[in-house]
Amino acid sequence: MELKEYIKIFREDIKLFLAIILVIVMASFAYFALRSISYSSSLVLNITRSGVQQTADYRYDDFYRLQADDKFAETVVEWLKNPRIVSDIYAKSGIGTEALSLRKLSKIFAAEKRSSQVVSVSFSTQDEKTAEKISKAIFEVISENTKSLNKNQNESTWFEIVAQSPVVVQDKVASAIIFLASMALGVFLAFWVVMIRHYLK
Repeated sequence: MELKEYIKIFREDIKLFLAIILVIVMASFAYFALRSISYSSSLVLNITRSGVQQTADYRYDDFYRLQADDKFAETVVEWLKNPRIVSDIYAKSGIGTEALSLRKLSKIFAAEKRSSQVVSVSFSTQDEKTAEKISKAIFEVISENTKSLNKNQNESTWFEIVAQSPVVVQDKVASAIIFLASMALGVFLAFWVVMIRHYLK
């Protein structure tokens, strides 16, 4: 089939072609306008020590301390993937987890070790207040678990958690991106609808 034949087909069904594109674009904007608002939150947990090793000798502790901090950062990351810890965090926030499976609980928080002493935690909520409650609960639960590990240690320079204020932003998609994506989808669907309609004739 030559190009002029394609052009002829689309000229005959130009109204249908444009209508499908318009419907897809309008539906896309309606979906993003009517969907529930969500917020993305980011919290930084800093791993520090409760004291400093006092010695006049060469301080090997500076080297081994960084290694220990690095391993403990990995522990904190694993805690935030554990359903038990996540349940404790939600309970402290006043949020029920009865409807959530173990798999969903383990995926609520995206925790990542940024350095040997920094763990970044991100998650989504429906409002800013809930994000602040959860952030506070994360700090409290992780601190409690850290203290429970410290109880059996003889060292006075054991781990402590310091949390910064969370950053909470509303999830938004740029109008230009919505328009371009919906246009591309609309053209694709309209093309095949017109071609199938022509074939069935």
